[in-house]
Amino acid sequence: MEYDLTTVLTTIAAASASIVAILGGFIASKLIAISSERSAALERLKQIDEELAFHVSERDKFQAENDEDDALDFIRNAIGDLYNGIPLETVYSKVDHPRIPMETLKPYWDRAVTLKEQFLDRIQKHYALTEDYIPQRLLLTVKKDDFGYEVLLELGMELERRTLEAEQARGKPSSPLGFVLPDMSNLVMPSVPVSGYSYRKNCDSIQEHKSAIALLNLQKKQCEEQISTLKKPRGMGLGLLIFALFTIFCIIIPLGCSPFSTDSYKAFIIAKSVFLGLFVIGLIAIFGYLVYLLKWNQDS
Repeated sequence: MEYDLTTVLTTIAAASASIVAILGGFIASKLIAISSERSAALERLKQIDEELAFHVSERDKFQAENDEDDALDFIRNAIGDLYNGIPLETVYSKVDHPRIPMETLKPYWDRAVTLKEQFLDRIQKHYALTEDYIPQRLLLTVKKDDFGYEVLLELGMELERRTLEAEQARGKPSSPLGFVLPDMSNLVMPSVPVSGYSYRKNCDSIQEHKSAIALLNLQKKQCEEQISTLKKPRGMGLGLLIFALFTIFCIIIPLGCSPFSTDSYKAFIIAKSVFLGLFVIGLIAIFGYLVYLLKWNQDS
């Protein structure tokens, strides 16, 4: 007697094909959703980087303005030491609670030292002076340099002060540098503009940008974690593996063995048990996979 297993095989293949279609559609929709989320996360990360760059640039700009103001205040208070060529380290050590760190101050101090050397060089060479007692040619070099102009003003006032002291000590208009200056008895000392309001406004702006930077850094970290998760989405690799194995063992192999007939009842029972067993295992794997996806992961 001949035993035919073709009907069973085609039924298993047809049922498996329907299940694969459902599972494949689920996986495909999930992958499309993940791709969309990944694109959105990457775009958001790009926006965060642009916003961070803006806030960092603005913070640094306002900080540079305040650093320049602090450096000018320090130099104004230490103009005598600067004029005398005292090293910054020595001058800085004498100041209680300076508002500006020495490493931030140093480039400004070095710039002021360079201007002082140029100032004294031109004074020694009897260059024409402005009403603020700044060599005219030197003044032209700081036309667009507010810091340099303020330092030269301080140097001019320091020169005037020393000249007046020398006149009082000697009883005649004589310069401590060895040349005669015009009568300065009616000279009005130039006033230094007060920038306290701008300084405080810059401090407020710096704090606002720092807060924005802190928030953006947190959002960037969260976005990067999301992107890292989307690179390896939970369960997608396992789902694709189950999809592939179920397709092979429950569709391709049964169709490959069809038509199947044998005159051995034992071979018929074994073949039928194997194919049905593979189908049942495949179903269990699929339902187990769906339960795995529904399982709540508190760490995710």
